[in-house]
Amino acid sequence: MPGVIPDFVLRLEQARKDLNQITSLQLNSQKRRDSLRSLVEEYFNSIRTNLLGASEQDEDIGNVDTLMQDLLVLCHKRGGVKTYQSLLSKIRKSLIILDARIVTSTSSGIDPQALDSVDTMIIETLSQVVPFAALSYQQALTDLEAYQRLSWRGPATDLREALRETLDHLAPDKEVEAMSGYKKLPDTNGPTMKQKVRYVLRNRDVSKALRAPAEAATETIDSTVGTFVRSVYTRSSVSTHTPTEKEEVTRIRDFVRVVLCELLEIRT
Repeated sequence: MPGVIPDFVLRLEQARKDLNQITSLQLNSQKRRDSLRSLVEEYFNSIRTNLLGASEQDEDIGNVDTLMQDLLVLCHKRGGVKTYQSLLSKIRKSLIILDARIVTSTSSGIDPQALDSVDTMIIETLSQVVPFAALSYQQALTDLEAYQRLSWRGPATDLREALRETLDHLAPDKEVEAMSGYKKLPDTNGPTMKQKVRYVLRNRDVSKALRAPAEAATETIDSTVGTFVRSVYTRSSVSTHTPTEKEEVTRIRDFVRVVLCELLEIRT
């Protein structure tokens, strides 16, 4: 069911955000409770029935089932708004983890058993901290395992977005801008990824000498992906350049891996 779970996750998150409009402590609106109930019904009637639980997925599916049942029970009463929001967040997180498991176990690319131990640690850590970044990183790895692709632009941008989403979580713009010595660079809308890496590592009291490699790698990632994506449009023969493109994306993956390990404090 390509795209079904991610789309459903986005709607769950929107439902959670919509509850911010409620000024009372309790969810008194029957209309809103019915809307949440319809999401539960959609899950069990349309999504759950198509999930074929492999042994490694059974526990993840069971977790989502239980949380959905809890939401259904809650919809029968005027529960606290915060309780609804917390439950929606848990369901969203569990669905993202389940989707990641499905992608890696059923796609034509990666065998979960064949994942590099470092990549496994990165994915597991990101799943807990920035789930969407974990999915982007995992999708890029899956795509890189493919023998043939018409374009490698997708995995290149997935790798950059995995890093960007991680940095946005660890280093919010306002906090970076308040950092001593921060200067907005020309032609930018805010802090660059390199500046965000500097913020994270400086707050961790990492020495300037040790910060430099991660900062340099991040700057390389941002410029390389941008150049790579633009170059796709100027290449006259896809069949001629596709192998070269894969090599370029593999190098981008190596840089992203180094930076994520540093940001997430993954030691090998």
